[in-house]
Amino acid sequence: MPPLRYIRKTTLIFLVVFLSFIGHRIFVSFSAMENQQRKEEIKKSLPLYSVICRNIVGGSPFGVDSVFPLHTRLHYYAELPKRAWAVPDGKIVHVWFNGADTVQKVVCTLAENACESSIAPQKLVPGDWSVDAVSGRKLLSSRQFKVEPSKE
Repeated sequence: MPPLRYIRKTTLIFLVVFLSFIGHRIFVSFSAMENQQRKEEIKKSLPLYSVICRNIVGGSPFGVDSVFPLHTRLHYYAELPKRAWAVPDGKIVHVWFNGADTVQKVVCTLAENACESSIAPQKLVPGDWSVDAVSGRKLLSSRQFKVEPSKE
């Protein structure tokens, strides 16, 4: 190897810049991988998009509200991106509550990227209600709504 005194200054500067560039690219690639993993973790920690509605039309909720009249069939609709949720056996349970009382537990019907369940109008009574989407012991989403007597 020749002595360093014969290497020109421009060659030395070029070598320093080149090695700095390589070091920067390595740092940026590791940083990008960490950011991607962080984004995936955040996406998994976000609750499901869910609504209470009067009907499901064409695979989408229709008649979304937070106050419903008595004697109306209600549906709980929750979007479930398959890539974001690792649900064992695809089993998600919708638990319908009237106040603190459990009214029914239903294994939701899984469509392409959503699941839904409904409650019969005969089971509805006036009061504050909520529905939880649960996978095992993990709460995925919760919605509150109110049922009021019909205004006739």
